[in-house]
Amino acid sequence: MNSTINLAIIGAQKAGTTSLNKYLAQHPNIYTHFTQEFSMLASPEDFNNGLEKNINDTVQKSILENPEKNCFVAKRVGVMYNEEMMQRFYQAFPDCKIIVILRNPVDRAYSAFKYCRMSGMEPYKKFEDAIFINDESRFKDKKFKRNCDYIFRSSYLKPLKNIYKIFPADNVQIYLFEEIMKNLNQPLNEMVSMLNLPQFEFDTNKNYNEGAVSKSAMLSKTIAPGNFGILKKLFSTEQRMKLKLFLKKLNADKGKPKQEKLQPQTREHLINTFKSEVTELEFFLSLPIKKYWPDFF
Repeated sequence: MNSTINLAIIGAQKAGTTSLNKYLAQHPNIYTHFTQEFSMLASPEDFNNGLEKNINDTVQKSILENPEKNCFVAKRVGVMYNEEMMQRFYQAFPDCKIIVILRNPVDRAYSAFKYCRMSGMEPYKKFEDAIFINDESRFKDKKFKRNCDYIFRSSYLKPLKNIYKIFPADNVQIYLFEEIMKNLNQPLNEMVSMLNLPQFEFDTNKNYNEGAVSKSAMLSKTIAPGNFGILKKLFSTEQRMKLKLFLKKLNADKGKPKQEKLQPQTREHLINTFKSEVTELEFFLSLPIKKYWPDFF
């Protein structure tokens, strides 16, 4: 088995990173973890367990059966905001290529709220309550608080500056979600080139983490992160993940998100919240931010 992480997708949350990771795994030389997020980058305890212990048996078996799969891609969208973990990551895997996808911060925040509601992490029913009230006592689990920090996780400038301080610039590639969605095969093959692998025609028709709202709040709480730990002794990681995905699909009402729209006054408030940072981001990155996020300019 490969003993390193060759490429890591580290953000941002709700910017197509799950699909991106799955698409890359279509390449004959690339493999990834079975879980949606790579546990090794979640905490110092998981990190200290090492790479092999964080890759489940199913993936290891697949590698043995397909020895040509020799490049490992990991995805953990929250790690870009954790400077200490990024330092540890670099010390262990200094040659790793880093991928960050940025999405319009207002759209990302609203999408994250709907996802957290669907996943049973967010108790508030209205996005406005999460923005204007944001009572942190509503979270019983600190992990939920981190995932539901919609403003913090839409603030990209400081994390990006930290990434460039830690990793060599040649190892880091930043993309705009709104731009790459036009032709996903191009950025995917740019990432493949970073790994010195042959080009590949990816099938990008499937969406692996599409938005939806829940039919049942009770079921959402049941499948929330951490609540399946009680099943560890009874089921393998793969079995738990399959069960969770099945329940999530069962609970998803995909018709409603198209009818739900962010309130204009809330959007205006968030545009003003992020405006100065986005303006600075335009100067910091050589990306067409003004073209794809015109509301901030």
